[in-house]
Amino acid sequence: MSALPTPSGTTGFLASVTGPEEAGIALEGGADIIDLKDPAKGALGAVTPDVLRATLDLVAGRRPVSAVAGDLPMEPGLVCAAVAERRAAAHVKIGLFPASAEARRAVVAALSDEAAKTSLIAVLFADGDPDLSLLADLKAAGFSGAMIDTMNKGAGGLLKHLPTHELARFVESCRAFGLMSGLAGSLEPPDVPRLAVLRPDYLGFRGALTTGPRSGPIDLAAVSAMRALIDTEAGRGIDIKSAPTDRIFVRDMVVEMEIGAYGFERGRRQSVRFTVEGDVVRAIRRDDAMASIYSYDIIMDAVRDLVARGHTDLVETLAEDLAETLLKDRRLRRVTVRVEKLDLGPGAVGIEVVRPA
Repeated sequence: MSALPTPSGTTGFLASVTGPEEAGIALEGGADIIDLKDPAKGALGAVTPDVLRATLDLVAGRRPVSAVAGDLPMEPGLVCAAVAERRAAAHVKIGLFPASAEARRAVVAALSDEAAKTSLIAVLFADGDPDLSLLADLKAAGFSGAMIDTMNKGAGGLLKHLPTHELARFVESCRAFGLMSGLAGSLEPPDVPRLAVLRPDYLGFRGALTTGPRSGPIDLAAVSAMRALIDTEAGRGIDIKSAPTDRIFVRDMVVEMEIGAYGFERGRRQSVRFTVEGDVVRAIRRDDAMASIYSYDIIMDAVRDLVARGHTDLVETLAEDLAETLLKDRRLRRVTVRVEKLDLGPGAVGIEVVRPA
């Protein structure tokens, strides 16, 4: 099976619903995929086949409908039976819950026959030993894609458990294997800019779409607001070339990292200060919502990702790489990046680069 198509090749919006009534709200609010689950039964609590059929009737082919197989132990027979019950869905999501590598691989291999009939999406858990080596097994078994989610919805969201550079590695690995990639796990609106820049195929939501607890009903206004936020992060509806710009900045962000071309600088960390200014396309909307602003977390995440990659010889390399990374966002017209080493003397030494989009 091929990977899920995404709207215009950009990040799509997956809304988790409990049945046909909520599916109607998700459709009206603009979700790209309707994902059936029962949040009262766990991270991937399954709905009954009757609820699946009723939801498919309501959606009537207007959007793809996915269904989760349930919070199941890693026993091939149980998982295969649950998937077979949900073949009517366009896509079936299977949780690869904590277990030995052999047990997980046995489940994946056992699903190869089902994968020839149904689009299967594996779900790895950020708080449950997400083994990215399983992506090769998923590809070999014929899965369509993989997502990273969280098991314990009360223990913080996805970014509490995995940093952006690890999530970027997951998305890039999925792309290399020809698998759809998705990110979910108690995501909130401020998480969207930080994750959309990684360009997963989908971002998935449940709790952020309700006005109360995760198990409560989803709200049309919340769904519509999430649609607007995802569209803004993708640059949809913005005339990039002619729109006016605003200046955003992150100043004096000091991190400890390994840097330096001299031998004595190897294996030791130094203080490095980053200052970034950018000309960003002005938002069309003017309200107190995430869809109206460029998130400063994008810049800070990019700096942290540079630190995480290990030793770098030159501040010039850091400045160029940071500018290149940030300019992948179509909303940025120009960036100024200053990188300073603080431990080589009484002051600071470094470089400032200015790069246009």
